[in-house]
Amino acid sequence: MNVRKKFAAMALAGVLSLSAAVPVFAHDGWTQASTPIVAQGQISYVELMYGNHSNEHKSYRIDGQWGSDTSKVYVTTPAGVKSDITSTRFYTGEPATETTPALNNYFVASFKSNVPGAYIISTEGDSVFKSATAASRTLRSAKAFVAVGDIPVLDRVKALTGFSKQVSPDRAELIPQFNPAAITPDEKVSIQLLLKGAPLADTNVDVIRRSTSEATELKTDANGLVSFTTGAADYYLVRAKPSTTEAKEGEYSSTNYEATLTFTVQNKSTKLPGAVSSGNPQLYMNSDAVAVSSLKIQQGVTMVDASFIRQYVDAAYKGSGLVALRTAVEAAGASIEYFPAVGQTQAAIAIYTK
Repeated sequence: MNVRKKFAAMALAGVLSLSAAVPVFAHDGWTQASTPIVAQGQISYVELMYGNHSNEHKSYRIDGQWGSDTSKVYVTTPAGVKSDITSTRFYTGEPATETTPALNNYFVASFKSNVPGAYIISTEGDSVFKSATAASRTLRSAKAFVAVGDIPVLDRVKALTGFSKQVSPDRAELIPQFNPAAITPDEKVSIQLLLKGAPLADTNVDVIRRSTSEATELKTDANGLVSFTTGAADYYLVRAKPSTTEAKEGEYSSTNYEATLTFTVQNKSTKLPGAVSSGNPQLYMNSDAVAVSSLKIQQGVTMVDASFIRQYVDAAYKGSGLVALRTAVEAAGASIEYFPAVGQTQAAIAIYTK
């Protein structure tokens, strides 16, 4: 289905009033992970792309770049800690001269982690555009995702759930309700669109396949959700561009929001022979493998030790006890992820303290 150049409007009770559509030739900003699954201790690179304004916003054409003084790059860890990695950003292109424009002009940021789990990379921009007659503010949120694994293969990281954290609550944000680092073709998935933390209904969301520029236009339901079936193995861009009448006297008369995310559909993995079928999962506390008997989680002065959750570990291997284990861990203010068994390697449970 072709992308139509209009953006539906609705009121967010007593807070926002959506206004006219964003101009047809407005640019998009998006980010993409060079490798969605990496091993512990390896560097992850994320490309900061900008442009995509030709062919009805379906070409992935690079034109312009994220403003170095109006944007920042962050990584959110499995424990929910959001860190500024803007200082890692470097420019890959040729700078503009008096006679030629900038070429291959995009930035790359990077991070490294020894802790297995789900990582969210978010680039946030805040710019005011002025014309002869008016000024408008644009707030951008562009997200990419990396799964860090003790064994960096799809089957090991596919059960990760930490990608659904909200990380940019002051703007529009797309929240995947699936694992965007380990998705395969023909899976039913959903994405939620939030505006300042509230679900945004009746709003266009575009899903664009990179290699072909084929685009599907969807519309959010009452809970801000769009659902679709994943396509063939490829890179995909998801985009929403709601606008509002939010204004600041003397500075801008409207505010445009832009939310993007990218995910990679990968081919299904060949099953490795001889998967482990019994025994307790391996246990990680942050980056360290630990014995259940030594496990302690601390939040302030509250302690939850191994005697409280040990009973759930064996059941969690089979999936039946993971909910109870998660409850115990999250009650202590920590986060938890489950890694299925791969080949001769047992399953793993990773716990992340704040």
